[in-house]
Amino acid sequence: MNADDAAAHIEITQVLYRYSRGVDRGDREMIRSVYHPDALDNHGAWTGLGVEFADRIVDSLDGATLTAQHHITNALIELDGETAACESYFLAYHPSRDEAGAEVLAAAAGRYLDRFERRDDEWRIADRRVVLDWTREKVEGEPWPSQTAYPGGGRREADPSWELFA
Repeated sequence: MNADDAAAHIEITQVLYRYSRGVDRGDREMIRSVYHPDALDNHGAWTGLGVEFADRIVDSLDGATLTAQHHITNALIELDGETAACESYFLAYHPSRDEAGAEVLAAAAGRYLDRFERRDDEWRIADRRVVLDWTREKVEGEPWPSQTAYPGGGRREADPSWELFA
């Protein structure tokens, strides 16, 4: 791998990370920044422009009672000039509260199948298809007793990291 290919891999990986941070922190502009304006996103029950997905996911997760987390794990990137095929695994955790107020954790594992394009010297997603490999509606267990000793996550200004990146 030459230096240009290594740089492309790093840039593409950073796009994937910005997507997860944007979703979890409720940052519409950060989510929009990972897609080319004409990029399509097939998120199972919803298909449309990636930049429109930003509003859909932020509005949806703003209604959640607790903060979700999306983790990008293995990413296989194959470059072909100004395009790249990328399969990245993800883990998504969505805590919420049930009717009685008890915390419930849902989890999903899947993959993003992305076609990236470099336009105007910037790598962004040109096409995304989401594959769900498995999900669980309820992951059982109690929170760690020491959890309350740490600051909790939040969306936008409510998250401790918001100030760090301001």
